[in-house]
Amino acid sequence: MLETLHAVYGKEHVRHFERDECLLLNKNSQKISDVITESTRVIHGHFRYKEVKDIIKKDKPKVVTFLREPVSRVVSNYKWWKHTLQNTTVLVDKKRINEPIEVYIKQKETRNKMSFFLKGIRLKELFFVGFLESFNDDLARLARALEWPDAPVYHEKNSQNFSAANTDAIDEKLKKQIIKLNKKDLRLYRSAQKR
Repeated sequence: MLETLHAVYGKEHVRHFERDECLLLNKNSQKISDVITESTRVIHGHFRYKEVKDIIKKDKPKVVTFLREPVSRVVSNYKWWKHTLQNTTVLVDKKRINEPIEVYIKQKETRNKMSFFLKGIRLKELFFVGFLESFNDDLARLARALEWPDAPVYHEKNSQNFSAANTDAIDEKLKKQIIKLNKKDLRLYRSAQKR
């Protein structure tokens, strides 16, 4: 997605935020609006609605989000978290490196993440909601809605990562437990599918 935005708007007009940068801004009592420049036309990344609420209220931009089927999201987040733990020496969570998914899913910070990030904004207030499972098609829909000329489709991750088959390796009992622990996200996802 980021590469597509760079191609459409120009790299100098797109400001990307990784989650760690947002957390650092929060820690330093700063906001995203404090660090973007006048030339910024697009803000992209892993930030919460409340972290850009002031920008949305002031500038009334078109707000876009992509959701993911909740079980797939949890499994993918777990795999990414494990990968990160195995490939870093600085994370405090390093002691959790052998934590099984059954323990991981019960942590408060791993549950209902989509709802957590979108808290404060209603689906009907969003200009566009796409789904990672249909990323290429939804990106094409977004390009038409925003009247982008010839928007190239890029995605940093292998498209197989977005398939529901990603959850085939986990048993039904675990899937049911993930669903139970992520009811808000399941409601959000289903509501967005009906839009």
